Amino acid sequence: MTFCPMPFTHLNIKQEGKVSACWRFPDKLGDYRTQKLQEVWNDDAIKQVRKDLLNGVQNTGCRSCWDMEKSGSISTRQQCTQTFPYVDEKFVKENISEDYSFPEKYIRSVEIRFDNICNLMCRHCSPDFSSVWEQAVKRDSALLDKMVEYGTYRKDVKHVSLTQEMVDEIANELAPNLEEIMIAGGEPLYHSKHYKFLEDMQPYAKNIRLSYNTNLNILEYKGKSVLDLWKNFKKIWLRVSIDGDPSCYEYVRAAGNLDKVEENIKLLNNTLTNTDISATCTVNLYNITRFTNIVKYFCSLDVYFHSSLVQYPEALNIKLLPAELKHQITEEFWAWYNNEAKEYIQDVSVKVDVQKQLDRIKKFATNTLNYMNSEDRNDKWQQFLDYSAALDNYHGTNLFDNYSEYRSKENFS
Repeated sequence: MTFCPMPFTHLNIKQEGKVSACWRFPDKLGDYRTQKLQEVWNDDAIKQVRKDLLNGVQNTGCRSCWDMEKSGSISTRQQCTQTFPYVDEKFVKENISEDYSFPEKYIRSVEIRFDNICNLMCRHCSPDFSSVWEQAVKRDSALLDKMVEYGTYRKDVKHVSLTQEMVDEIANELAPNLEEIMIAGGEPLYHSKHYKFLEDMQPYAKNIRLSYNTNLNILEYKGKSVLDLWKNFKKIWLRVSIDGDPSCYEYVRAAGNLDKVEENIKLLNNTLTNTDISATCTVNLYNITRFTNIVKYFCSLDVYFHSSLVQYPEALNIKLLPAELKHQITEEFWAWYNNEAKEYIQDVSVKVDVQKQLDRIKKFATNTLNYMNSEDRNDKWQQFLDYSAALDNYHGTNLFDNYSEYRSKENFS
């Protein structure tokens, strides 16, 4: 099965001018600098994607999902069939034209990135999504060369801010039909355009769910409180990128303030009634060995657990781990989950539903561990060490000071 609801209900707007079918779709389907979104919606490129997905063809732009499904993990495609259950093949075939154009009124979801402005420089991130990283590679030629080598920096990509014309099209033309706006970055809470956009969306707020990826280091920017704007929307889904527990947060998310994140989560839990908060772990080689402890830490924050996978750069992919460590991580997690998790979650939860939390943890952990164990790529372990050495050199840190388990000759001989 190749059907996915995204090209029939969603557009993803990236900060380099590119418009695509979803956040995992790397190929360009349009350019918001020269086209309106409604023009992209029925341009030839997206119509070809729809044609492929309806005819059993694995479009190359969807390769990330095919890789995850091949590994026994739940892909973004499969998750989106649950997020948009009414956009099924029957619905699509009843409304699609012979040339694979689709009515503009069914653009119900958009994802926007105002640009790459961000206050952090996370180790699994890149200059594409962090202005701090972008400035770093401009100052350090060795770091630039390493990021180019491993595909985390594309020198030919020019980052541009989301144009006001595009913002106005969403607020004035698409908003009446929108059900969801996904906002990512960079860090959207550090961007003036984000707050102006939420102000413009207020007439439609009661019908729209906002979904964020945020580091949640701030809730106020230049005198404007995001809480005052969020309170009028139908729902606020927050995925708070933490990516570690206190033992590794500062190493993974350079310049982050974990105490402030915890403080802001408590404030949100005690202030707004329309929020659904998850702590997110973007699973990679800098946090996988702490996986069980991270799950426990997220539960202690009284928020739901969420995770995603770093597939690229390959140097950070958890498939590179040696078999012995994979086994230890897998055994440790399931021992905790099967014997201790329910009681632990009951003890630390106030707002979180215990059974829902257990179900989410099981789903995301199964996804992560299946993916990790599906393939042996340990022969590429040196890539991880080389890439980490370049980042350590810039930050003045040492991988082995934080991850003694990676020093072991027994695991990596």
